[in-house]
Amino acid sequence: MPGLALDASRSTVRIRTFAEGLFAKLAHDLELSCGKLSGTGSRDDDTLAGTATVQVPLDGFAVAGVLHKDGRVDEHGLSPSDSKDCLAKMCEDVFHASASAKVRVEAKAEGGAVRAKVIPPAGKTVEIVTRPAVSAEGGGVRAKGSFELSLSALGSDVVKGPMGAFRVKDRVEVTFDLVFAPEAAPEG
Repeated sequence: MPGLALDASRSTVRIRTFAEGLFAKLAHDLELSCGKLSGTGSRDDDTLAGTATVQVPLDGFAVAGVLHKDGRVDEHGLSPSDSKDCLAKMCEDVFHASASAKVRVEAKAEGGAVRAKVIPPAGKTVEIVTRPAVSAEGGGVRAKGSFELSLSALGSDVVKGPMGAFRVKDRVEVTFDLVFAPEAAPEG
């Protein structure tokens, strides 16, 4: 079977962050979206076992909006300058890298579980296990699921608001819907 390529136009990755601390009510829980995704995969057989590598460039991150307690995302909850500041802080405090750097995720699916390594541009590799919903789709594979990730395990500094009034919780939620389609066969 030909290799698989991530279909970025049909794939999404979202990260939810949560504020805590004495003045957390003055801060915002946020949802970030990850754009400019790329990746490759392989499908071993009809059991949907296989491997995948996904690259997430830091300059592809965007603040999707402020996350309300009922799960709604308010796209207009932050000003453009506050969104820009959040993304700069993420690059500096969480990833210790420039916006041109990439986070890489290497995953192996087998027996309904996916073992993945989250490899930041600087910092420590974190291994996670998740059980996404995996299905065959048009000769390719679709995987939908979520997992929690510890920022400190990645090597992140504590992310704080002005004058330490609040901080971002160490655990963030990552949700994904990834579609891998068959790569086009080379002509000739």
